[in-house]
Amino acid sequence: MSWRLPPLRSSGRRVWVHTVRREDVASYRSAVQQSAARIGVWNPVNPDDISWHLDRQSEEHRTFLIHATDPEGSHGIVGKVNVTNVVRGRFQNGVLGYDAYDPYVGRGLFADGLRQIINLAFAGAPQGMGLHRLEANVRPGNSTSAGLLRSLGFRREGLVRDMLWLPGAEGTAWRDHVVHAVTRDEWPAPAYAPHRPTRVAVLVEGLPGSGRSILAPRVATELGIPLFSGETLTAGPGTADDVLWAVLAASPVGGVVEHSWTTDQHDAVAAGLRKAGFDPSVVPHVWCDAPAGLARSRTLAQPNTTLPEDDWIALVATCRPLPFGTPLAVDGGRPVDSRTVTRVALHARTIFV
Repeated sequence: MSWRLPPLRSSGRRVWVHTVRREDVASYRSAVQQSAARIGVWNPVNPDDISWHLDRQSEEHRTFLIHATDPEGSHGIVGKVNVTNVVRGRFQNGVLGYDAYDPYVGRGLFADGLRQIINLAFAGAPQGMGLHRLEANVRPGNSTSAGLLRSLGFRREGLVRDMLWLPGAEGTAWRDHVVHAVTRDEWPAPAYAPHRPTRVAVLVEGLPGSGRSILAPRVATELGIPLFSGETLTAGPGTADDVLWAVLAASPVGGVVEHSWTTDQHDAVAAGLRKAGFDPSVVPHVWCDAPAGLARSRTLAQPNTTLPEDDWIALVATCRPLPFGTPLAVDGGRPVDSRTVTRVALHARTIFV
């Protein structure tokens, strides 16, 4: 550890925190050994890893210990928190890794200490680390750790597949993690701050049998939002019922709306989008363009489907792309491929995210 690296410290009523010191080694070893069975469910257990951290202390890797003001037992250490993988430059981001130790768990002491450490991480040098963002990654199922982060105001940002090579009940394997984060501008953040997901709306239109009923659910899956089919929620092809826009309005993340709209329904579609909280002038709409004969044959091939020819002719004559929003045409005569799905989803993301 560089002699020029200043220690970081903070004190509270119940706990005080300090960057790790050589004199902490014995107490730390005792704390880890006493808590090994519990923390080993989620993290590797090594009572001697504190020496490894001591040798690597730098502006990009700080290790803090949380000490009980009124210690009990053999060690008096409430927990360890690493702020590592610090990236400077335009990111100014650090990653939190932590363990809480017996006999102090369940009393809120670790949360008190972690709050002080976050204060130090966001404080400017030399009193702190001068970071802009802190990230913490929790394995799915570890509700205690995730609940701690949410109680401190961290946001859940998403799932990272196969993030870390860790042990588990079924052996060592690559483990998924859920990313949580908070920024200096947000801190101190309100406990259990509600998530505010970006609402996305995509309209997928075209004749029945044009491929829209195949494209729409795949786009919804790619975007991670619900699918609302007009033909399922309303009376049938060519109708526009208020229930379609009511369920879109009720969805906190928006949705993919799939339907066949005729020209005399275009004004109602725009009004429905406005009721659902979306500006019709920017909502992307995907026109699945397929030859009428092919679309009709696909439709009639569906079980228990009847479509009188006169009704079909009228629908072909009046089913046209919406005249507002941001249009995107796909070839509905060809099988839906992953490239098309991704193209549509990225088109939507550029508008709403």
